[in-house]
This record gives sequence, structure tokens and C-alpha cells, in this order.
Amino acid sequence: MWNKIRIGVLLTACLSFFFPLTTEAKEPLTYFPIVKKGEVLEWEKVNKLLPKGATFKVVDLETGFYFQVQRRAGNKHADVQPLTRDDTAVLKHLYNDKWSWNRRAILIPVNGRMLAGSMHGMPHGAGALENGFPGHFCIHFLGSSTHRSRNIDPSHQFMILKAGGQLTKYAAGASAKQAVSMFLVGMKQQDIKIAMPVVNKALLKDPTITKLFKGITSMQYDIRSPSTRYPPVVRTEIRARVKKYDDSGLQTDTLTFLMERKSMTDGWKIIKIRF
Repeated sequence: MWNKIRIGVLLTACLSFFFPLTTEAKEPLTYFPIVKKGEVLEWEKVNKLLPKGATFKVVDLETGFYFQVQRRAGNKHADVQPLTRDDTAVLKHLYNDKWSWNRRAILIPVNGRMLAGSMHGMPHGAGALENGFPGHFCIHFLGSSTHRSRNIDPSHQFMILKAGGQLTKYAAGASAKQAVSMFLVGMKQQDIKIAMPVVNKALLKDPTITKLFKGITSMQYDIRSPSTRYPPVVRTEIRARVKKYDDSGLQTDTLTFLMERKSMTDGWKIIKIRF
């Protein structure tokens, strides 16, 4: 009799963990065993694997928390909605109970494969499900673009590479200008892991540099052409004009990146940043 009661209590606890009744976002609701990386697949192929109307899991790379979504629309990328209020609660939990345009690296299991993707957490546009989510949000894959401009979004693309474990590979073959873009995307998304492959290790210990990855709420940047001041094979300077919002309000800075590589076959590294 007591054994049956104990088994019943244990079963109830397990069910409560995996299928919670609450819709609050204060605690993580679901967890997915994380693999090290996903498959970086072109949007044209993903578009066929996840057609409009498809329901699938979205797994957050950093935490392992996942939720269900349904693809509702989108031709250049996937417009999706959380399936239920519980799914909305998980999504909001990932963004500290706030809606956000910040990108996050994600994994999507489909047909025995694990796809690398990127999402933001800001409801916009129309929504059709009773899920507590006022609109839809976007999921991007390799080569996907935005609806209006039809431009590829660098922040989404670097998050896709992060989800696919390909940041280091990309950095090894990047031009000096692409390496600076990688750093600035990491700064914009407040994700130092994106910038790490293109920054000298000693520079990563400088608190003046690491604080750039904290407290920014939004940011725009414009990268200028490389300087010819140094021999372009081994060293160059690149300037970027940065507009960012933080706790102090709007700030406009010009950052000068001193770039260096040891040989033609080595990747560029940022060895100094002047403000």
C-alpha cells in the first residue's frame, strides 16, 4: 500500500516537472539535453523541412530550455508563434521576463537532425493562437533575410554559426573587416563568446574591453574601410562609428581597432582598441 503511494507521489512529481500547470515565467519549465552543436543548413532547405503550419521544438543553446512553436508565415525566414501559454512563459523566461530584440542561438530537432538557428524574443505583427503572445517572432537560418530590406542580418547569422559550433572556423578565414564585424555583433548582442575568436587573449582580460559586453540595450555601427597605414598583409587599422544606448542614455563613439596576423594563412586578431 505505502509502496503504491510512494510511486504515485513520485510519478506526480515527475509529471509536474515536465508538464507544469503554471504559466508564470519565474522558473524554467522544460529542459532539453543539449548537443554540442547543430547543423548549419541553408534557408532554402530548411524552408522545406519546416513548412508553414509545422509544429516543432525550439531549444535554447545556452540553457537547454525549450518550447514548442508553430510556423505561421514568412518567405525569407520563419515567422513563428509559441504554441501555448506555457511555451510563451518559457520564451519570456529566456529573456528575463522581458520581450527583447536580442538574438539567441537555438537548436531545432527535426527528422532526426539538429538544425542551428537564431531567434529574437520580440512579439510583433499578427498572431492567431491563444497563447498570451501578442504577435509572432522570427527564426533565421543560414542565408535567410529580413522581410522589408531583404538584407541578411549579421547578428542572426553569427548566432547561427554559434549554434553550429562554427565561430572559430569563420574567424580563421575572415577578413580584418569581417573580424571587426564579428566583435561588434558580439558587443551589440552582449555575447562575448561571439567576439572571442577574433580578440587577442591578453585583451580579453582588460576590464575596459569586457565592460563593452555589459549594459548595452541597443546599438548601431558603421565600419569604415581598413587603413593603409600598416603593411596590409600583417597589420591594419579599422575604425567603426558606434551608437549605443545604455544606462547613461545615447552615446556615440568612434572605436579604432588595431588588427594583426602572423602570416597570410593566420586569422586576424584585435590586439588593441582605441576609444
